[in-house]
Amino acid sequence: MLRGTLTQGVKKMGANDVLALKANFATWQQDRMPGLTGVDPFEYYCVDQFLKQFAVSDDELRLGLVGGGNDGGVDAAYFFVNRRLVQDDTDLDPKTACKVDLLIIQVKQNQGFSPNEINKLILFSEDLLDLSRQPAAYKTTYNAKVLEMMRVFKKKYQEIAGAFPEVFIDYYYITQADVTPNPDAEGAAERVKGKAREHLSSAKCAFHFVNAERLWTQVQLRAPKSKSLNWQDTPLETPEGWVGLVKLHEYWNFLKDEHGDLHERIFESNVRGFQQNTPVNVSIRNTLDRPGEADFWLLNNGITILAGKASTVGYKKLAIDDPQIVNGLQTSRQIDAYFRIGKGIPRPEDDTRRIMVRVLQSSNESVRDDVIRATNSQNKMPAEALRATDRIHSQIETLFRQYDLYYDRRKGQYKDEGKPIAKIVAVIELLQAMLAIALKRPDDARGRPRDYIKEDDKYAEVFGEDRFDLNIYLKCVLLYRRIESFLTSDTLNLDVGHQRNLKFYLAMYLGAAQLKDAYVPANKLLTFDATKLDDAFITDCYNRLWKRYQNLAEKFATNGEYDYDSLAKGPHLLKAVQTELRRRFTPRKKKKVGGATSPGP
Repeated sequence: MLRGTLTQGVKKMGANDVLALKANFATWQQDRMPGLTGVDPFEYYCVDQFLKQFAVSDDELRLGLVGGGNDGGVDAAYFFVNRRLVQDDTDLDPKTACKVDLLIIQVKQNQGFSPNEINKLILFSEDLLDLSRQPAAYKTTYNAKVLEMMRVFKKKYQEIAGAFPEVFIDYYYITQADVTPNPDAEGAAERVKGKAREHLSSAKCAFHFVNAERLWTQVQLRAPKSKSLNWQDTPLETPEGWVGLVKLHEYWNFLKDEHGDLHERIFESNVRGFQQNTPVNVSIRNTLDRPGEADFWLLNNGITILAGKASTVGYKKLAIDDPQIVNGLQTSRQIDAYFRIGKGIPRPEDDTRRIMVRVLQSSNESVRDDVIRATNSQNKMPAEALRATDRIHSQIETLFRQYDLYYDRRKGQYKDEGKPIAKIVAVIELLQAMLAIALKRPDDARGRPRDYIKEDDKYAEVFGEDRFDLNIYLKCVLLYRRIESFLTSDTLNLDVGHQRNLKFYLAMYLGAAQLKDAYVPANKLLTFDATKLDDAFITDCYNRLWKRYQNLAEKFATNGEYDYDSLAKGPHLLKAVQTELRRRFTPRKKKKVGGATSPGP
């Protein structure tokens, strides 16, 4: 991490540097913030700078923004295991969980370092890090986003705690002001770290006072785009690239970033994901744990790296620009965990085993997809592994570009290109929009969206070949975003927890109400125009939905406690909304009266 750079002495920042920082923020805001609502620009800018090394997408970054009323003094919080962002549905393997990073961030644009603000983190740390403490026993009141973050941390950390991973807790207090912390602020920071160690005694805790100078230094940091790979012997060179053997410890060095951590960005194009306890991973782990057996490369399919450009440096070194591991993610993570945990050989360089590596040069997207699909087909693996290479996603990406939207089928691609945040459509966002509107399953959109990536049958319902007209994907995203804009408006002032629960149901309700059809066949959505929805109409639909939502929350309350999240994920709210839509928009049957017909009551 950046612990070394952030604990150096403080000096006053030059006037030109202050101006440069402000100019950079203004340019960043102009480029990336147009059309984005519901987030504080400077807060987002700062958090983005200090998450560079973790390679999170915009969608993931926004999930960690928890600031607002009842935030416990925390503007953003992130929990990583082995440098992977942990969410509620993240699979963790205690056997390979060797490092935990917990980042807790405060951002103040034009203020100094306030001891009172720092002191808030003492209570927050007490509530978060006491794993046995439940919300009813918290010392302060938190908003829905903070509570969700705390719930996920407690649940997921306990899954790996028995493996005794190395834990780093980093508190950041960031300000644009050119100030230094006074003794009271420094004393408060020490108390925060002390509180953290009360609950995680072996954790390495740091409190970073980030003033204008340090923020500007961080803004200027750029992850290196080029890496060097050292071959054991001269590799075979072909028109397509290079093939050769690399010692395991040299390959491990290739995997690490400038801080010695696993370099997440080199896995960005690998659509396979890390499948924790599959037979393949268990086999790789067992092979690594037995260094005395056959050489590793004889028992492993090896690594495939794609590069836009590569060149030899001497006869045993290859310089690779923007390397992307497209096959070998499972092997790479197991190798990293093996050396990092320190099993087997005392010194990594004493391990003489090797792995086969292929480096292919290609900047063509279709060729890239073909390579990814071909090199990932030799082992049985979950169906979601190759989703991003399916033709439908490329078609959606092409269509969205015509409407100035960027479909992020390769996580983080458009963020790295500096595209406006509001114009980037994450795969999970499109999936949830389709579930809520086209499939009319807002309960699954809220509670189980990733099932539609993992399971073949469910995936085909959303992204099956020729399942929907491509324009339906666009219509659903535009309606979904119109709903989000309404729910996050200052006029409505709706709690973030309710926003999260209601947006899927309101999207479904609005589609039916606008088209006056309780069932809304998917093709009928082609006539839908989200830009023509006025706030009065949306408000009427929202009020009707809110009434159902509250009534059911009261009905299923336990000891006076309303469980809105379970309600949104369960069947009861969906059933109530479906019943109302049928009542409002299904034509009534006519009754026969003496040979004639008359409308039913």
